[in-house]
Amino acid sequence: MTSETTDQDIYQQTLAESVHFSVKTINSNIEKGGIRVSKDQTLDLPYISTRTLLADQLLVPTDYQANAGKTATLFKVVKAAQLDEDLSEMDDEFKNHVNQLKPHFKTALQKSFSTGLDHIDIRMRQLLIPQKDDCYISLSPLSAAGVNLLLNAEVDRLKEQRKTEGQQSQLRNIKTAVLGIGGSNPQNVGSLVRAMQRPIVVSAPTINPQEKLAFQYFYKGFEYEISSAYINRALYIELTQYAQKLIEQKQLSHDLGFNDIGIHAPLSNMDTRAEEIDTLKMIVENVLAQGQDILEILKTIEKQLPSREDLERDSLWSHPSVSVLTQGLINPELQQYEDWQIVFADHLAKKITQHPYWDKNGEKSEISLSEADAKTFLSRRIQELLK
Repeated sequence: MTSETTDQDIYQQTLAESVHFSVKTINSNIEKGGIRVSKDQTLDLPYISTRTLLADQLLVPTDYQANAGKTATLFKVVKAAQLDEDLSEMDDEFKNHVNQLKPHFKTALQKSFSTGLDHIDIRMRQLLIPQKDDCYISLSPLSAAGVNLLLNAEVDRLKEQRKTEGQQSQLRNIKTAVLGIGGSNPQNVGSLVRAMQRPIVVSAPTINPQEKLAFQYFYKGFEYEISSAYINRALYIELTQYAQKLIEQKQLSHDLGFNDIGIHAPLSNMDTRAEEIDTLKMIVENVLAQGQDILEILKTIEKQLPSREDLERDSLWSHPSVSVLTQGLINPELQQYEDWQIVFADHLAKKITQHPYWDKNGEKSEISLSEADAKTFLSRRIQELLK
């Protein structure tokens, strides 16, 4: 057997043992191993991967599994043959080896190949993917350096085109990063591993602020307001005046001795009662309107909400952990139930009694009615407005 024939056997063997995916790209200290995909395993999908590029009749370069002995030197010939590199400056012996190896590519790369995968090294990252019946599949993601090489070439081409066209270019800038894959001596991992050091960088998906707010309302509900000088100044003034009248009526009730016989509610007559009903009606309508505003926001993500089969709940628009009161404010269907009306009326009555206002002296005060006082008249009147 001649020396030339022996050399060719070595190069062909190096090619036959080359892989698309090398485990050493994860950690250079892992025992060598990898996978080569055959053309029988191509995949026709609109994504970029080894299998989809092979389906498009592109040659995805393979690489050696580890740099043992003269492997890196031998693979220079394999790499030059795969990438059809310019050989004009190479010596005749190198050219001969490359040209003699090229015809073997079609045969060698038609066969799938895997090695060193009998045992998963502890350094290999693993993802547990849930399956049916509480089972999991353990996956170790690997990247193909050859795919990165093809991507980098395309990115460089587009960047150059964008630079040439200047401001007239319709191409967007493609961002790339620099990662230290391969350690201090990438050649020990593979001849193409440097291509993996320049991945394309894309921004993480961001949720629409409106959608984020909607999901927050679904899982946490919301706190309603009964007045705000910034949101509804008319209602704020109305409620402040109402608070002042309640205190005056409560004081009058006390002065007339009603407290001595167990009556603690503020004194009222037909006129004050009519004004009170108008004020309470305005407050109730405002609070219910807040719930309807939330409902409209939630409707924008209706298709993204869990189904009732996946998450059993009374209201489609609220997680079951959300309070019954808030669920009813959001979902008008629940407002027809008397139990909800009582809960809402009691809660709103209590909130009104704790409403702060500015008195005639410019000082902040509260209505200071007890919760029992509120339930004796405010809650009942609010319930009447909900009928």
